Amino acid sequence: MAIQDKLATGRGKYTPDYPELGTAPVSYEDAISEQFYRDEHEAIFRRSWLKVGRIEQIPKTGRYFTRELAGLGSIVVVRQADGSVKALHNVCAHRGNKVVWQEHPAEESSGSCRVFTCKYHGWRYGLDGKVDHITNPEQFFDLDRSTLRMPELHCDVWAGFIFVNFAEHAEPLRAFLGDRFGALDAFPFDKMTEHYGYKTRIKGNWKLSIDAVLEWYHPPYVHGRFIDPDVAKAEKLVPPIDSYHYDVWSNHMLTSVPGPPPLPPREPGALGPAQRNQKWIYKLFRAGLFGPDDVPDLGELPDALNPGDIKAWGNDSYWLFPNLSVQIWARNYYITYQYWPDAVDSHSYEIDIYFPPPANAAARLAQELVAASTIEFAMQDSNTVEATHQALSTRATRRFHLSDQELLIRNFHKVIRDAVAAHTAAHD
Repeated sequence: MAIQDKLATGRGKYTPDYPELGTAPVSYEDAISEQFYRDEHEAIFRRSWLKVGRIEQIPKTGRYFTRELAGLGSIVVVRQADGSVKALHNVCAHRGNKVVWQEHPAEESSGSCRVFTCKYHGWRYGLDGKVDHITNPEQFFDLDRSTLRMPELHCDVWAGFIFVNFAEHAEPLRAFLGDRFGALDAFPFDKMTEHYGYKTRIKGNWKLSIDAVLEWYHPPYVHGRFIDPDVAKAEKLVPPIDSYHYDVWSNHMLTSVPGPPPLPPREPGALGPAQRNQKWIYKLFRAGLFGPDDVPDLGELPDALNPGDIKAWGNDSYWLFPNLSVQIWARNYYITYQYWPDAVDSHSYEIDIYFPPPANAAARLAQELVAASTIEFAMQDSNTVEATHQALSTRATRRFHLSDQELLIRNFHKVIRDAVAAHTAAHD
């Protein structure tokens, strides 16, 4: 039986379930306007909780890492003696030099220390950011040491993910996340410590990159040679639209997708002669885009997974406003996708893939193939994003039609525009 027939549910369209989104053509001016980019930065990125790392990066007192966030500044995230985590603006109270860096000031770094020492004049700061030593203090005038520090910003941890917020007054992280994310507390993120990372810069608006992975309309065309070189066959291998699950709440979103079942154990010699195609490689390594075929047992998982009760569940992608996806896979691993704008037409794209530690060499190779496949698909999407931004920038066409399975794109741009409009109205 074909995938289309096996997974079809006949439920009808999804978008009418969200009348506030409408069904009319949409504008992409919010992805190409310089003014909107500036407003968006102030309204959203300076006022939202932003994921900057994982707790495993700083396992002990004094462990730290830096993040260079375009338009927001350089920060230091450091483990305190009591086990808590602080985030500090990476700036010296003396002359404003960046305190923590290695050979190249613009590059991110990590390490371990007891104090932070400014390379410029030797001022030192404790792990809490307070000044610990001033070089030649007698040469200054009326120094109040109690006021001198690397400024602190809001920092909190959820499920091992470290978040920061640059606002002067920030709502609690848990309130920002809401109950839906709270239901994932029991997921064993902490057991998945085998990490693969990928980072690149894309010449296109950050929202267009998110759009590219909010629908499964494009895979037969963008990723066709990995699905089936025959486009007609590739189209039939993508699950039908009514087999997915969508949800939106607050400013956050969820999409759940079906996926293929793991391959059965392979009989010796069953592969036959080597072939130069992706399907043969997947069978050889017993892994593919949807994960390893030998699924590790992680114990009982939270009931919140697969909320749409999909017949052949593949993954849940939880989208945390504004720029993070936590994608939990049925084969017991997870991926985070994050998008950091640095200009209206440029952003940094980060993918982090986490598995349980491999039990043997075969499991390690399977994980590496999953990571390589994920990154390859991401690179293909990135090319499309750049082509989209270049075409949109001409403004030759200003209204665009979205299909039913692109409803999360419709919602995403709406919540961005609404957040910017609310902020602008409040500050006019």
